Amino acid sequence: MKHNKAGCLVIHGFGGSIHEVEPLAEHLVEKGYEASCPQLKGHTGQRQDMKKATYEDWIDSAEQELLGLKDKTDEIVIIGFSMGGLIAVNLACKYNIKAIITINTPIYYWDLKRVLFNLMEDLRNKNAHNFMRYMKANENSPIAAMYNFQLLLNKTKAKIYKVDCPALILQAKDDDTVRKSSVDYIYESLSSEHKEIKFYNNGGHQILRSQSADKVISDVTDFLDSLRN
Repeated sequence: MKHNKAGCLVIHGFGGSIHEVEPLAEHLVEKGYEASCPQLKGHTGQRQDMKKATYEDWIDSAEQELLGLKDKTDEIVIIGFSMGGLIAVNLACKYNIKAIITINTPIYYWDLKRVLFNLMEDLRNKNAHNFMRYMKANENSPIAAMYNFQLLLNKTKAKIYKVDCPALILQAKDDDTVRKSSVDYIYESLSSEHKEIKFYNNGGHQILRSQSADKVISDVTDFLDSLRN
């Protein structure tokens, strides 16, 4: 039996896991929303599993979770973090959804100036925090997976204009993985009448696990609440 609570499909990023978006999903449940976080196929933390999955598998993983949500409620909002935002666009083109939210979603990626800045910070602080993060990202990104990511990106760019539901685009200014110009592309390509952008000075790519997480979560909640009015 369906209920009147809005359902939120919260999709993690490339090479990541539900851990990336868990703070947001847990908050939404506390606020009375139905939240669901799919684990994308191949995203087990094992390189071999990542090599075997295609971008169609990633979309299908999220789509199956979406269909489960649609059994519970007719009002669906799709929230995509990083690559999850690209998957969100694909699903929004196929299904009638209430709104879409993208968080640090790439169109243009790897801000090399920011990467170099972060590595210099490691040297100044005499630690290897950023270096280890980049090494881990490389370990989780076999060539086959990167090829599929690029396929997903190219195919999604060509269909963003098909999305006409309300949209919220969130981006950290200090994100070293996603360039800020991605926001302009997404905003200008959307056909939505109601669309807005919010920037955050700090937070980096993993913004939902950063000092800016509370602000991001608050802005997402405010946007969702506004859809009820």
